[in-house]
Amino acid sequence: MSKKLNEFMEDFPIPHLAPVRFVKKCLHATAENAIVEIGFETLPTFGMLIEAAVQSASGMLNNDINGRIGFLVTLKDVKLLKQPTALAYVVEVTLESCFGDIRSLYFNLKQNEETILSGSYVVGLQ
Repeated sequence: MSKKLNEFMEDFPIPHLAPVRFVKKCLHATAENAIVEIGFETLPTFGMLIEAAVQSASGMLNNDINGRIGFLVTLKDVKLLKQPTALAYVVEVTLESCFGDIRSLYFNLKQNEETILSGSYVVGLQ
């Protein structure tokens, strides 16, 4: 990962503030995928886990954003495989496709290498 991208990822270019800013640290990022640490102040709900997964894509979309805002458009094939029991997780996000200002992404949210939640979502850039 280039130093410039790594420096950019440390701040995650999203308008979210605590307590709804769940991204904490980028572990890896390219234009096609990212691995991100996320964390919560309380045990997360299903909605909080989804929001954290969506926030995690912000770094890999860095070159596409250019001051624009990304909006969650749809969720697909989301599976809660295990109830959350921790405050910290790792999200792996992969770009599936790109069409104009629409990005389709796949994610795995893991606790200790075990997938807790997985699925796909679409983000529109505006």
